[in-house]
Amino acid sequence: MLKNVKVIAVLLASMTMSGAALAQTKVAVFNLQAAIMSTDVAKTKVNSLKTSSEYSKLQSSAESIRSELQKMAEDAQKNSVTWSDEQKTEYQRKMNFQRSDFETTVKKLRAMEAQVGQEIQASLGPKAKTALEAIIKEQKLDLVLDASTAYFANPQVDLTESVVKRMNADK
Repeated sequence: MLKNVKVIAVLLASMTMSGAALAQTKVAVFNLQAAIMSTDVAKTKVNSLKTSSEYSKLQSSAESIRSELQKMAEDAQKNSVTWSDEQKTEYQRKMNFQRSDFETTVKKLRAMEAQVGQEIQASLGPKAKTALEAIIKEQKLDLVLDASTAYFANPQVDLTESVVKRMNADK
């Protein structure tokens, strides 16, 4: 019995000490992608893409195809009752071609966006890491977690905006 009491006392003491050590640990969270994409440089590159002639042409093409598909669907809904099976099949084939064109156009848009995103990440990733490391040293932090995986984080411990400000200032 005395042995069990000693074991429990040692466990309680170690839990208390680890709790005290944990209370002194300075923890923060950080979202790398949000920081990079919030910088002035990233916003400029994204805006440049969205105002480029190639992107604009694809965007308007996608909108045009979507509008045409919507009209075709409405037409089919109104008139398909009077169509023969051959007419229905032909109309469905035309709609499938339009849908395929729309999907291809959207894929091209997403590919352009992904390429610019990768370029931004590649060029600004090291700068974000440098800015984050400087803030970690300044604030003497012990642990920095990914903000997107944290269940809860007080906004005061989120370093994302601080990193963005530092990156924008460093240009």
